[in-house]
Amino acid sequence: MSQAHQMVKHSTIYAVGNISRQLVGFLMLPIYTRYLTPADYGVIGLLVFLVSLFEIILGGHMFQAVPKFFHEEDSKKRKNSVVTTAFLITSFFSGFACLIMAGFSTPISSLVFGDEKYSIYIIIFSALILTHALEQYSLTYLRIIKKPWTFFNFSMAKLALQLSLNILTIVILDWGLMGLALSSLISSVIISVILTGYTFYHTGFHVTKSLAVKILKFSWPLWISGLIGLYIGSSNRYFIRIFSSLDDVGLFELAAKFGAIVGVLIWSPFSQYWQTERFAIAKTTNPYPAYSLAFRMITALLLISGISVNTFSSIIIQFMSAPPFHPAIDAVPFLVLAGVFQSLTIFNNFSFMYRNRTLELTKNNIVTAILITVFYLVLIPDYGFVGASVALAGGSIVQYTYALHTANKFYPLKISQKSLFTGIIALALAATVDQSFISQDLSFSTISSKILLTVTFSVIILFSLFEKQELSGSKNYLIGFFRKH
Repeated sequence: MSQAHQMVKHSTIYAVGNISRQLVGFLMLPIYTRYLTPADYGVIGLLVFLVSLFEIILGGHMFQAVPKFFHEEDSKKRKNSVVTTAFLITSFFSGFACLIMAGFSTPISSLVFGDEKYSIYIIIFSALILTHALEQYSLTYLRIIKKPWTFFNFSMAKLALQLSLNILTIVILDWGLMGLALSSLISSVIISVILTGYTFYHTGFHVTKSLAVKILKFSWPLWISGLIGLYIGSSNRYFIRIFSSLDDVGLFELAAKFGAIVGVLIWSPFSQYWQTERFAIAKTTNPYPAYSLAFRMITALLLISGISVNTFSSIIIQFMSAPPFHPAIDAVPFLVLAGVFQSLTIFNNFSFMYRNRTLELTKNNIVTAILITVFYLVLIPDYGFVGASVALAGGSIVQYTYALHTANKFYPLKISQKSLFTGIIALALAATVDQSFISQDLSFSTISSKILLTVTFSVIILFSLFEKQELSGSKNYLIGFFRKH
């Protein structure tokens, strides 16, 4: 199987698995938006932000280090030791982070929400710091050893469990916000315990001090970079709460679910393959054609999915959510644009990872964080959650440009940016045409027009990113793939 074929096959399986893990939020939208208020939805967004904050500051995550050092080792025992050593270190840090977040739940609730009554939710969500870490390490291990179907099976199991618990606690028991918090905790605990058992059954338990030192040295700049990255991407919830309202936080949270589709549906499954494979490609004599192909493939998929999200999000939000949530539509195009550039920034960050210059990621994020803070302070007071989405899009474009410029100094991937520029123009034009000339009701003519618009601009993107023979080869491969499966 060629590199490109394996990339498509594994990414497709990871895509389905990853989508199923994220699907709960979309399948439950009609229930969430009828059993919860926009303010309740905003509380969930801020709780997720808090968990992410403590995970990065105290969680000791080393997800990006594990694939790198795993592939650098020759023996199976040393490879397994990389996994278990990182696993143990992160479990210790994450457990400590849980205790800190739960122990200071009351003052944290006052600071973040302006009210102490949310402290119980902070305690419940604090446990997710540890369970998420256990779950993510196990899934990283499955990707490293190229077990996409095992990844898929665990993902489907979590989907079924979460849906069942959500329906039980929110609909049947009518526990509202508390039901959502408890169902999230219970499903995460069960899946993380099973996945951890699976991982240690296959790797054994081998902890190596020298590996621990190497992994920590490599990872600490990434923790700082991740913290700043979290600030860039999620602090908008807090700024919206301060300068606007919890209702606006809820509207932003709903819009962010649609803006995140390009990441969940496209980038995340691709990166789960690419995160480990890119180090193997770098060892080949001429890796640049593979870099170029991968970049153009992921760019095309991101842009095409972005056009689809922009075009259909309005009627989906109207159909699936209660009227108080409908204004969220206005923020979606800007969040989609932000998602595209955030994903491509991560792609280019490989240059820093490969050259062990992870501190450069921190410098990039610091510059972006300063600039985006100015954007937030200027735009959110007057434009609320829509202003926050515009600020995030602008900051993401700046971050990509800075990363591309700096990365070329250390390990240039030699990828032309002209096709990306053309694709972004197509994305913007499609959104403009949809908003200006197409009705946003649920009629047959509207849906037909939106489909035609999506197909037209998708074709434009494909022909701007690929040569004719590349498109022909991809078509033949996909036909053969689906015939076999």
